[in-house]
Amino acid sequence: MATQFSFRLQSLLNWKKSLEESSQMTLGKKIRELRVVEEEIQKLIQQRFESDQTLQQKMRTGIQMGEYLMYKWFGEDSYQDLLEREGKKQHRLREVARERELLTGLMKERKTLEKLKEKGAKRFIDQMEELDQKNLDERVIQSHRAPGGDAS
Repeated sequence: MATQFSFRLQSLLNWKKSLEESSQMTLGKKIRELRVVEEEIQKLIQQRFESDQTLQQKMRTGIQMGEYLMYKWFGEDSYQDLLEREGKKQHRLREVARERELLTGLMKERKTLEKLKEKGAKRFIDQMEELDQKNLDERVIQSHRAPGGDAS
């Protein structure tokens, strides 16, 4: 007779835990990538602002055409770069959302399996206690029987 609880879905539970851990690491990586893109966007916005402030100041004091065109080209190029980075950011946001969804699903599946395991373990313990009580009752009955005689 088995005296130790064995969860028959343990390998599945272990696999779900492994998938969950992997998804957590992937989510962390995607969040870090998103932060990098957001920092790049903020840096580019700051550069554009500083460039625009410098251009405004130089226009008040006088600026040569070549220098003016350089500022304008930077503005146009950096605007295109900003649009590309915003696109990257949106892509990263979608990736983070998908990975969060996947992780949430994996966590639910793991928790369901853990609840099944807990219920199985409780059922096993209840059965063992019932068997122990039955054995104890049997011993008590045996000890109260008269030696060599019939207990009836």
